[in-house]
Amino acid sequence: MISPALPYLKDAEDLRGNEDQWRAYQSAGNCVILAGPGSGKTKTITVKIGRMLAEDVHRPRRLACITYSNACVGELRSRLSKLGADDGNRLLLSTVHSFCLTELVSPYAALADLDVPDPLVVVSPAQARKLFADAYSEQLGGNAPNWFRMACDKLRRTIPDKGSDEWRAWSARETRVVEAYEALLLQSGLIDFDGLVLAGLQLVEKHEWVRRAIQAKYPAIVIDEYQDLGLPLHRIVLALLRAGTRIVAVGDPDQSIYGFTGAKPSLLRALARLPQMESIRLKLNYRCADRIIAASMALLPTPAEFRSHDGRAGEIHIHRLERSIREQADYTLGTLVPAMLAANPSWAPGDIALLYRTLNEGTPIAQAADTIGMRYFRLDNGSPIKRTRLTEWLTDAARWCSGGWQTGTVSLSQLLKAWRRMRRSVKRESELQAARKRLIASLFSLRDGALPLHQWLSALRREVLDELLQHEPGLADEKDNLNELITAAAAAGPLQTFTVEIFGNQGKSPDQINLMTLHSSKGLEFQAVIMVGLENGVFPSGYDKTDEQLEEAVRLFYVGVTRAKTQIHLTYDSDESPLITSIREAG
Repeated sequence: MISPALPYLKDAEDLRGNEDQWRAYQSAGNCVILAGPGSGKTKTITVKIGRMLAEDVHRPRRLACITYSNACVGELRSRLSKLGADDGNRLLLSTVHSFCLTELVSPYAALADLDVPDPLVVVSPAQARKLFADAYSEQLGGNAPNWFRMACDKLRRTIPDKGSDEWRAWSARETRVVEAYEALLLQSGLIDFDGLVLAGLQLVEKHEWVRRAIQAKYPAIVIDEYQDLGLPLHRIVLALLRAGTRIVAVGDPDQSIYGFTGAKPSLLRALARLPQMESIRLKLNYRCADRIIAASMALLPTPAEFRSHDGRAGEIHIHRLERSIREQADYTLGTLVPAMLAANPSWAPGDIALLYRTLNEGTPIAQAADTIGMRYFRLDNGSPIKRTRLTEWLTDAARWCSGGWQTGTVSLSQLLKAWRRMRRSVKRESELQAARKRLIASLFSLRDGALPLHQWLSALRREVLDELLQHEPGLADEKDNLNELITAAAAAGPLQTFTVEIFGNQGKSPDQINLMTLHSSKGLEFQAVIMVGLENGVFPSGYDKTDEQLEEAVRLFYVGVTRAKTQIHLTYDSDESPLITSIREAG
């Protein structure tokens, strides 16, 4: 009989029928779980975390789970909460940047005499842009192009050692600007998010006592989306492995799509090959139909063995339209989507995603939807609603205020716990209680889904958000995001007609079609996926010249294809991309 105190055991029984999932769950040491699309990765690792908390990690020690983004943290927290394993006292769910800030740099930098600001203040995006522009002007003169800033950011993430031969052999234009930018940050008493990770790496690699302190507090660390996290974290992991920390790494090299940030799929493969690591591949696909699996595997040079769990056939449709992106969007939204919904009565618009590569395609697609009055959820850099820790919390708060407090779809306790996780710098219980009372009073006074979003946000900012952002160094980037959101909700802004209810349902309403970049779609799934703009020279683009860039373009397309459960629709102008050709040849 399963103990009610250990709810993870019931979910663990579901893993028994999948040999690979069960092996991953049973693994008692260091392991790498290679998890392809639709392989039940999140369920496997959340159940495993539940077991590790119950059986392996005992008070006062804790378990850390590190992942790529705040959205990934939110998804894991939601799953663990349903599993009864979201124990805030013994489980840390964190992004890499947050882990380095709270668990490495804040407690140990001063003790190690590390050259970082004291007090630790994280630079805002606007401040970072200005300091980088100043560094560029000082070293090279003129204004820095956007591509140069991206190249310098990637450089910092791929060559962490300033004194190395590799650093000295790099382009002096980039290394000089990076060094000048970091010097300006320090002179201004600021540090950026990449700097936090680099400082964390120094602490772990150079100081045995730091490694021992981390191992004592966190005897086990789970790392999700490992293929996206880059070299500095990989070296932190190797150092902690040497110190005896148990490492469970989860990811899929074939879904590594953040090379422009410094991510390398080879790092996960290298970790899996270490003699002290057990390597486990999840091969059963619970999402995609057979034809979609076959097509996706045809895209990869060395595909893993994946098979469908239920033998559904699936559909792939290729549409030659000989039209511009806007005209392709007009056709897909005005003709194709209605036909798909009519042919599949159980589907809603929210079961369909229209995917594209960049903001350049997203804007005309959104304009096409606006023209025909189609409701949509947009997720790209052109959307005024960014997926950050604060906006995710605000979305949940809006759902609570617009009726969730009655239906239980969002609980007040969830909101308060998430709020507490953002209030890391406050230690005195009296201050926490006072802030908690202000927050509860504000939320209760704003329980009206029909309130204009601008009025609701402005009241929250005045009553609780300004004070939060003023005192939390880890939320420095959220100030600009909040200001942009409030501006967007004001008169003449793109969200001027939004109510609290509409805002709370963003991405969660079945009557909204999904418009998003391929990067943003990662981790999601839909009944049908439509990809537009698949012309030769557009995807892969003319800028994809090196083998590394071309391979990543293929992986990005692979991610898009594997979001679909049942149907894929690919549209292009007159000359099809070689990616479509690969799909066509796969049958």
